[in-house]
Amino acid sequence: MSLSSEVRNILNIIAELAQNDTDRDVIESSIIARSALPDFDVQNSLNELRSRGLVREVLPRPAGVEFKLWRVTEYGLNALREQDLR
Repeated sequence: MSLSSEVRNILNIIAELAQNDTDRDVIESSIIARSALPDFDVQNSLNELRSRGLVREVLPRPAGVEFKLWRVTEYGLNALREQDLR
């Protein structure tokens, strides 16, 4: 699977913040802060990762939560492992 370096970096950030746990939520603002990219670029990367099944948005959001939560999928972790082997 071919990912741009920017998209791969966002996937790495999510996996790191989640400590490679597919059940751990990551707040979108933490991803943006860690990436040092504009919000728009991070959201585009998240949309691409979601469309490929590498991450998923946590839905429904808990009551009163206005920010987005993301989780890396097992497929996303496998994609990162494959990249490490190359």
